[in-house]
Amino acid sequence: MNNVKCKTENMAVRDYCLVWGCPGLVILTISLFVSLKVGNDFGQDNFAKFVTFVISSGLLGTVYYLFQSVLAGVPLRLQERQCSAAILPTNQEAEAVTEDSTNNDIIEQVQECLAEMPPQCEAAQESLLEELQESTIEISDSAEPTKEVSDTTETSTVQSDLYAQRCKEYQREQEQRRQDTIEAIMEYVVHTMSPYIYDNEELEKLCDAIRKWADDWQHIPVPIRLKSTLTTLDLRHFVWNIAERLGSKKDYTGRIRADFIKRMFPDVMRDIEQDSIRNFKFQPDTGNIVIDEPDKGDYHFHFE
Repeated sequence: MNNVKCKTENMAVRDYCLVWGCPGLVILTISLFVSLKVGNDFGQDNFAKFVTFVISSGLLGTVYYLFQSVLAGVPLRLQERQCSAAILPTNQEAEAVTEDSTNNDIIEQVQECLAEMPPQCEAAQESLLEELQESTIEISDSAEPTKEVSDTTETSTVQSDLYAQRCKEYQREQEQRRQDTIEAIMEYVVHTMSPYIYDNEELEKLCDAIRKWADDWQHIPVPIRLKSTLTTLDLRHFVWNIAERLGSKKDYTGRIRADFIKRMFPDVMRDIEQDSIRNFKFQPDTGNIVIDEPDKGDYHFHFE
């Protein structure tokens, strides 16, 4: 044991001489030549030589010291990285055990590696161990927030699914209501206009035109022949009863309804102005076809 200690001390003395002894002689030699040069310029003044020698030696010594500090720091950092890489487990190894056992194994591996580290790494041993312990604590603390984030994500997904499902249900309900409304309108058309339409073919044309108008408010109907003359008041009441149940006031406006009547019954509506046609509810209870106002929120007729 003593022999090993003596050898270590001898190696330290030798390294010190190599690092500082030889370069020190070179620095002093350079400073001596510089002082002689400057002294020659000042007429061999000894004070000038001394000041120049001290300044030159100090500057060169400082530069060499900084240079040695940089060179000494590079191997130390490399050794620290090597030690860190040697003690850190791979991802597969970390996944092979539970969190608690993994953390304990990592700390034990760190301590074993630190015990085997060379003396040059002693400065980094304590900081490396402290960083690893802090990382372990952070992993443990972050487990619960991760669970909360997962629960929040799951709740958001459920809400999104419920939202999409409800939107689809609402669309189906609206489409079903629209189809029921059209069917109710068709029953009303057949019941109301059958006594006045020329024949069954004309009645089918009338129903087809009404159905297409319900799908597209811009639909242009074909003329319909009547076997019994209806008044303009009857036809205005008839179209108003249908349009009110189609719902959209911005599409089935008074002008749209008036154009539809004039195109569908051009003979009857020939001599009446459009502004007069738009007065649909004029004398609502007069004529063969009367005004049938729908109940609030309902589309059914009251002809039965």
